[in-house]
Amino acid sequence: EVATRLANELVAQLTQEHTREVASMHHEVMSLRQELQRVSELMQGYLAREKQLHDMMEQLTNTYAEATAHFHAAQSQFSEHARGVACHHDAQRRQLADPMKDTEQELVRIQAILAQPPVSSPDVPAHLHPQVASTPLHRVPQSQSFQSPQRHHQSPVGGQVPL
Repeated sequence: EVATRLANELVAQLTQEHTREVASMHHEVMSLRQELQRVSELMQGYLAREKQLHDMMEQLTNTYAEATAHFHAAQSQFSEHARGVACHHDAQRRQLADPMKDTEQELVRIQAILAQPPVSSPDVPAHLHPQVASTPLHRVPQSQSFQSPQRHHQSPVGGQVPL
């Protein structure tokens, strides 16, 4: 009887201890499940934000690539236009150099003509001969210079010199 009573007490204590341990473990499992639920929600939010950030980065990368391509195209177009303008200006500059060379050559030719003494004519009185040499050159109006036919003057050295 004592052994039965002690055995019953022991069984009761073990049952209480077991029930308490099971309740404690159940409570711990429920706490862990709640914590896992919160972690699951946080991870779902994290994944949603990561996906959103990934999409934003992809959009930004695409926008950057498009903007860079557009900028490159605009810069290339500007560069080609600038190169064309520079070539056009260079061609104009070269055209301006040719008339300057022509003018220099014409000036040398005129100075060569003026360096020679004028041909005396029996029709001009003798007192006018020195004035002919010192008479300043008058500018011929441009409209007349291009319309006048080319005349030749007999050079004292021989041959014709265009005037």
